[in-house]
Amino acid sequence: MQKQGWVSTLTTNEEKDDREKSRMIRVRQRAIGRELRRIYDNVVKEPVPEEFLNLLQRMDVREGEEEESPEER
Repeated sequence: MQKQGWVSTLTTNEEKDDREKSRMIRVRQRAIGRELRRIYDNVVKEPVPEEFLNLLQRMDVREGEEEESPEER
């Protein structure tokens, strides 16, 4: 349906359904993003386990010892 100087902008039900689906996808993605940020923030706030700190310290000591020893060529 077209009038002089006007283009029909009637929206079909299918177009409305597609827009609604797209909107719902964006809403879901934002909700997932918020939840992931919340979980990540909680994990970042947790202290580093003592066992892990000890392991890192032992690795640092070994690296220092290797740098001090003569290299075999």
